[in-house]
Amino acid sequence: MKNLYIAILSMILLCSCTEKESILVDSLQNLSVEPTTPGLLYPTNNLVCTNFNLEFDWTTSTTIALGTISYLVEIASDEAFNQIVFTAVTDQPTATFTLERGSSYFWRVKALNSKGYKSPYSSVLTFITEPEASTNTIPTVSSTASPASGEMVTGSTVSLHWNASDNDNDALVYDVYFGESDPPQLLAENLDTTTFDVAVSSGTTYYWRVVAKDPKHGVAISQVWDFRTQ
Repeated sequence: MKNLYIAILSMILLCSCTEKESILVDSLQNLSVEPTTPGLLYPTNNLVCTNFNLEFDWTTSTTIALGTISYLVEIASDEAFNQIVFTAVTDQPTATFTLERGSSYFWRVKALNSKGYKSPYSSVLTFITEPEASTNTIPTVSSTASPASGEMVTGSTVSLHWNASDNDNDALVYDVYFGESDPPQLLAENLDTTTFDVAVSSGTTYYWRVVAKDPKHGVAISQVWDFRTQ
C-alpha cells in the first residue's frame, strides 16, 4: 500500500511539473521580439501646411530583443504606397523632408531591429501642401521660451510661455506638445494665447514644443525645449 501511495504522488508531481512547463512554454511563445509599432505624431491627419521643410515625428519603439532600433519612414503620393517619393532610415523618432508645393502626401513608419526583427507599419496619415504658399507669410516661433532648455523649476504647476509672430498680422492659434518623452505628444490644440499651464511631478525631465498656425493654413514648428523639476 505504501508503494502505491508513493507511485500516485509521483504521478501527481510529474503532471504538475509538466503543466507548469507547458504554461511557461506557451507564455514564451506568446512573447514577441518584434519592436512595437510606432505611433505617428506630426504632421497630423488632414493637415494643410505651407511649411515645406517639414519635420515628421513619431513615438519611440521598444523590443525585448537585443540590438538597437531604427525607423523606416516612407512618404508617398498615393495611399497604397506604390509611388514613394521620400524615404529614410534614422535612429531617431524624427526626420525632416523638403516637400513639393500643392501636393497630397501619405506617410507611415515602421521600426527595425538590428537583429533583423521589424514591427508592422504604423497607421497611415495624409496631409497636403498649399500651392499658394508664396502669397502667405508663415508664422515664426521664437527660440526663446519659458522654461528655457535646461532650466530647473519648482512647484507642481509650470506655466509654459512662448513668443510667436506673423508678418501678415494674422491671428495665430497654437498646439502645445508636452510630456516626458522626446518628441513630446500633443496636449492642447488651437489655443489663442501664448501661455499654457501644465501639471508636473518632482524630479522629472519634461519636453515641450509649440506649433503656430495662421488662418491661411500656414504652420510653424518650434524647437523642442526641456526643463527639469526639483
